[in-house]
Amino acid sequence: MSTIIDLMLAIKEGCIIFYHKDTNQFDYYPYSQIERKEMSFDKLIPKNDINNFRLPSYKEIDHKDIMRFYVKECVEDKETRKQLFNILRRDEYMDAYLDKLHELNLYDDFIDACGDVYIQIFEEWADENGLVFK
Repeated sequence: MSTIIDLMLAIKEGCIIFYHKDTNQFDYYPYSQIERKEMSFDKLIPKNDINNFRLPSYKEIDHKDIMRFYVKECVEDKETRKQLFNILRRDEYMDAYLDKLHELNLYDDFIDACGDVYIQIFEEWADENGLVFK
């Protein structure tokens, strides 16, 4: 995951991403590769884990609200707006919405318009967890 925005957009329903302080890596597993070698699979993440940090959840981010804002404020073509709003009515909309943005050559515009929101969410998460990224 090359950028913060890509990382935040990878957080989908049922998908949890973790930051592992020992390896400075983000992945979908609750433990880093180093820790996985040392523990059993049934061990749960302790509430005060000093190495593994769960990024904000899908519900905490509210992608739909961010995407709806983009369509309302930044998309002028009526047919395009209709297509994007129809996708946002689905239960599982993330991949379809992002695919449609790519198809319509609007993905970069979406990132320009809404990327700061995702970066702010990430920075607030990092501050809450006492993490510093360069």
